[in-house]
Amino acid sequence: MTTAYVADTGVFVRCGGPDNDKFQRLRGAVRRAGVTLTVPRRVYEELGGDPIAEEYPSGDIPYSTGFEEGWIAVADELDYANPVVSTAMDDARRAIANETGRDEDSIEKADTALVGLAAQLLDEGGAESVVLLTTDKPAGRAAERLLPERGFDGQIEYRYAGESYLENVTAAEFQ
Repeated sequence: MTTAYVADTGVFVRCGGPDNDKFQRLRGAVRRAGVTLTVPRRVYEELGGDPIAEEYPSGDIPYSTGFEEGWIAVADELDYANPVVSTAMDDARRAIANETGRDEDSIEKADTALVGLAAQLLDEGGAESVVLLTTDKPAGRAAERLLPERGFDGQIEYRYAGESYLENVTAAEFQ
């Protein structure tokens, strides 16, 4: 079974940067497992990357080694014309807004892009399952609730990438 690992900005922010033990632990776990953490373009932008650059990384992105080493990759552009993707993103925005009591217009586009990317990977056959690593609990819960409603039952898993997770992560988490 092909599993895609989708990561949010908060995962890297919580790691603290390439010299931090949590970053090195995540790096080692992902590399030993032989998988890649995929980030939506919106997340790449939040990390400081230039989405229109010919090749990534660009600018002063602090996680450039992850991209250069290949254990972090930028996903293809989201296909907003695909109703599975666009509906999942719209529904995720509403679900996050409802859970947090915020206006839908204030919901981060990167949060909905996580759900959209998971939907796209599953719908287009890029993965048989998706593990979403995020520090955004409402986005994670939205993904786990909404994607099964679109026919992806048992194919999405949300993992809260908090301090404890990052301090103890091993390759077994990715196998």
